[in-house]
Amino acid sequence: MKITKHYSDFLQQLKWNYFITCRTPYKINTMTVRNWITKLLKTSNKVENVFYVSERDKGDYNNLHAHMLIGTNTDMTYKEVKYGLGNVSVGNYQPIYDSEDVCKYVSKHIGKNMGYDIVFKSQMKFFLF
Repeated sequence: MKITKHYSDFLQQLKWNYFITCRTPYKINTMTVRNWITKLLKTSNKVENVFYVSERDKGDYNNLHAHMLIGTNTDMTYKEVKYGLGNVSVGNYQPIYDSEDVCKYVSKHIGKNMGYDIVFKSQMKFFLF
């Protein structure tokens, strides 16, 4: 069985509320997306977990965009998600009603030298300065 199928099956076991696509005119690396997620988790008391995967842009093979699944403890508006992520273009903001197809979609590039990770708010430690 392919790793993408295993990841899709695993992701389907978790509660996901929103699917988004994030883009920026700047080059994206692993820490770029991780920083967006950290900011979202710090600024929102609604977000519980986030999964992301990077994917190459069709128009610019050297640039990436990120797909994210967001698990929340209550409803969250597009505006709240965009504010939480910071200076990022957020597209494809969609509530998830059936996770099977969206989990298959986001896991399609796993194992193809693309960045991906899952972050749980309960396992992060934030330091206040």
